[in-house]
Amino acid sequence: MTDKKADITDPRYNKILSYEKNTSEEAISKAIKKPKVSFWMFFFPFVFLPFMWEMDRYKTATYGFNDGYAYTKKIALNAAYKVYTKEITEEKAFQEIKETIKTQPDPDPTVLLIFEKQIEEVNLLYRHYLALLNSNGDNYKQLVINHYKSYDKFVEFLNQLDETEKEVSKVVRSTFKSDVEGLPELIEKIEKAIVEYRLECAKKYFH
Repeated sequence: MTDKKADITDPRYNKILSYEKNTSEEAISKAIKKPKVSFWMFFFPFVFLPFMWEMDRYKTATYGFNDGYAYTKKIALNAAYKVYTKEITEEKAFQEIKETIKTQPDPDPTVLLIFEKQIEEVNLLYRHYLALLNSNGDNYKQLVINHYKSYDKFVEFLNQLDETEKEVSKVVRSTFKSDVEGLPELIEKIEKAIVEYRLECAKKYFH
C-alpha cells in the first residue's frame, strides 16, 4: 500500500509531476514580472522599501498560483498512481477524487457547481496520467510520444484540458467576484501562458 506520508520515488510519477511544476512556473513567470533590483536602492532606503513591497507581492502571487495549479493535478496523479500500482480499483479512485474535491458535505448550488467542474478536470487528468504511467519511456517526452503517437492526438487532449480548466476558472470568477484591480486580465494572461507552454512542448516532442 502507498504510504501517503512517504515521498513517491517512481520515476514516471515524478517526471509527470516535474512537467506540471515547470508548466506552472513558466506560466506565472510570463504573467507576472519579477521586480528588478535597482542600483540606487542600496543608497536610498525609500527606493528599497517599494522594491521589497513589490517582491513580497510577487512571491505571494507566485506561491499562491503554484499551489493552486498543483491542487487538482496532485489529486489526479495520486489517484492514477494508486490504480497503476493496483492499490485501489478505478471505481474507488473516482470515489476518492469526488470525496477529496467535495470538501463541504452540503454546499450551496454555486459552490457545488465549482466542485463538479473541478471533478471533471481531475477525472480528465486522471485518465491522462494513468495512460502515461502505463506508457514507456525514460522521460516525460517519451511517455507522451509512446502513448499519444502523434502531435494531433496530444493536442486534442491539451485542448480538452484547456476547456475544462477554463470552465473551472469561469465558475470560480463568477462566484467569487474580486475587487482586485486587473485580476481578470492577469488570469487571462496566465491561462494564455499555460496554453503556449504546453503547445511549445508538444511541438518539441513530435516535430
